[in-house]
Amino acid sequence: MCTIMQKDVLIEMVADTQAIIAHRTEPASELNEDQKELVGLRSYLYGTSPDKLDFQELSDKVNNIRNKYISLPVNKHYL
Repeated sequence: MCTIMQKDVLIEMVADTQAIIAHRTEPASELNEDQKELVGLRSYLYGTSPDKLDFQELSDKVNNIRNKYISLPVNKHYL
């Protein structure tokens, strides 16, 4: 269970992670598995009541994906 604010935080975390991945991959490339996972998670978050969401589990999931990309260099296209 999570609060409305925690649900909002999860949505922001997903959006931030999507942006991090987008800036570290080729602009016209197909979505990778992590990006597809985040798209599905975003849809799930928007369509699910906060009392049905596990904040800790979902934030850990997003952070695990984020941590794979955060230390990679930004694609030269964006510099």
